Amino acid sequence: MAKDKKFLKLFEAYESRFNQEGFLVGDVFKFNDDFKSHDEYKGLGANVKAAIDSMIDSGLHVRVSQVGANSDHVVVGSDQGGGRVINKITIPITLGEPVDFGINLPPIAEVQKRDDEVKVKPEEVPELPALSNSKGAVKADEDEEEVVAEKVETRDTYTQQYL
Repeated sequence: MAKDKKFLKLFEAYESRFNQEGFLVGDVFKFNDDFKSHDEYKGLGANVKAAIDSMIDSGLHVRVSQVGANSDHVVVGSDQGGGRVINKITIPITLGEPVDFGINLPPIAEVQKRDDEVKVKPEEVPELPALSNSKGAVKADEDEEEVVAEKVETRDTYTQQYL
């Protein structure tokens, strides 16, 4: 019974893509190869054109953050990861198309991947060097005195005296 519910939820999520036409909020937006030759692009302001160029040059995913009421325009922005979409601009939908990743999440953008080495298996820590200072090695005193716990007298508070 539980498996049926999970399947229906997945199926409904996947099916909603085909029931609703156009873009959905959260879609990855891909600009067409010839989007700069469209009349809609030529009609945009210089600041919007610069923002589009910076989005493409950044290498980050461009995500749809809002769909207009008439569905002719969408608001897109650079996806910084973690739900942060910055540099939002409104553009006509004819400049691009949604990227279909199926029910999977989009892959991590290349500019957000780290090239450092990650070691999954633990390694033994090498033995630490002996303590030393400018005069040479520091030797621990063998005749160290043990600290004896002394019984400290505490004064009773007014409440403790009362009880």
